[in-house]
Amino acid sequence: MINGAKTVPVVVSMDSSGMFRMVDAAGMSVLSLPVQQASFRFTSMGTMAVTAQGRKFDLLGVGASMSPDPSPEQKAEMKVASDDFKDRTALNRAGSAGAAMSGAGGVGGVAGIAGSALMMFSYYEGLETIKTWQAVLSQTGAPVRTSAMKAGLYMMLGLVAAIIIGIVVAINVL
Repeated sequence: MINGAKTVPVVVSMDSSGMFRMVDAAGMSVLSLPVQQASFRFTSMGTMAVTAQGRKFDLLGVGASMSPDPSPEQKAEMKVASDDFKDRTALNRAGSAGAAMSGAGGVGGVAGIAGSALMMFSYYEGLETIKTWQAVLSQTGAPVRTSAMKAGLYMMLGLVAAIIIGIVVAINVL
């Protein structure tokens, strides 16, 4: 849960018969079972925790900058599955990586703020994906523990407050 480099990009799907599947970047099945045989818990931060067959999987709507990229096959599967698919991966990773590089490289406050804003944008994009799964899974008869997922809102308010404080301090120093 802490080391994003150890994450595995998966495509999560459920067909009309209620078969819930997760397939990794190598095309290998990570999980495939009737949805009622799994339990789902949604956290306030927007994580979908899936427990099935004695294993637990923590799923996010978007990977971190250090997470492996989805495979070309996964991207193709997602594109086929959605008529209005947009490849958000490049934007999400660029935003996350931009934030990480600006902090490490000392590029400056503006790049850090822009990187943080992009990172928050990709977080909210991923959160919408998880919220959709919460709505769909709640209707399947599977055990689902829902969440309002408002922690992101509090993070955004904290980010805005930090930016305002930074601007006030910068104005007073100049």
